[in-house]
Amino acid sequence: MKYISNSNKDRLNSEEQLAFLDYLKHSLDNGFSLINSIELMPALWPKREELMQKLADQMKEGASFSTELVKLVFSKTTVTQVNLALQQGNLTECLNQLATLNRLKQEQVKKLRSELSYPLVLAIMMVILLVFMQSFVSTQFSSTSEHSGDIVMLGLIVLVMTGIYFFVRIVNLLNKQDYESMKKLVKYPIIGPVIALYVNYLLVYDIGMLLASGFSLQRMCEYASEQERGSLQQALGQKIGHQLAEGRSLEEIVEQEEFLPNSLLILLQTGSERKSLSQRCLILGRSLFLDLTEKIEKLVVNVQPVCFILIGLCIIGMYLKLLLPMYSMMQGI
Repeated sequence: MKYISNSNKDRLNSEEQLAFLDYLKHSLDNGFSLINSIELMPALWPKREELMQKLADQMKEGASFSTELVKLVFSKTTVTQVNLALQQGNLTECLNQLATLNRLKQEQVKKLRSELSYPLVLAIMMVILLVFMQSFVSTQFSSTSEHSGDIVMLGLIVLVMTGIYFFVRIVNLLNKQDYESMKKLVKYPIIGPVIALYVNYLLVYDIGMLLASGFSLQRMCEYASEQERGSLQQALGQKIGHQLAEGRSLEEIVEQEEFLPNSLLILLQTGSERKSLSQRCLILGRSLFLDLTEKIEKLVVNVQPVCFILIGLCIIGMYLKLLLPMYSMMQGI
């Protein structure tokens, strides 16, 4: 327990990460440097004074900011975006984007908890009723050979446990946000399209920033492959760089890569100047962000009806567990 407590002191939870990003963004907007902003944090954030002082000390000693973010348990994708922004000199804009994404995530998590609160109460009551039926009611029909209700109930329990398993697995993969995790998530039938849209937005935004800095396509791949190992940008940069070196066309690469939207190919083929192309990519990124927000809201709203359907099926199963043995006994009379 002491080890777990110490590990929690050295990391930021999701709400604290949002507060951290928001503070840095506002501090940089007001003319403070990154080092000065971090040095002020122990005084401005008493709750996390010890951790922020440790971060400030590490930065004074010349530690990499992206490395320190990894220690604070920011995702590899987030760390890579910050690292790219630091090297390009647009950290404030990057922090604004990350804060917006994290705020959207927090809002939807709170909404999801609200949507799940009532179904959770019903599920607990249903479990209590099931225990009562198993302990007191089913013993009255122990002599009957009818077990159809038990089979139905067992099937529903397996269905619910499977749903819980996949829910926990999805949450764990979302927390990692690396390339392998995203590849697994896009294969899920309901959440997959939302994850793909989220990755499309991140990549289009990064491409727009790199184009604004004068990067060519090949240089983008080389630059991305040098970032945090295992991150989304690093894995894709390395993969696409190898494909370009093998002589594959850009159109073929974009069409086969599930994380790159086909609309990006249309922009890249226009032959515009890099500055104009960068602005178009950022506009496309904004459009993808709006679509992402809409899809997430629809997904969260639909969670409660699905939970009610599962609870309804379980209630039907409990009734069958009770009534089928009774029906079997009545036939024997």
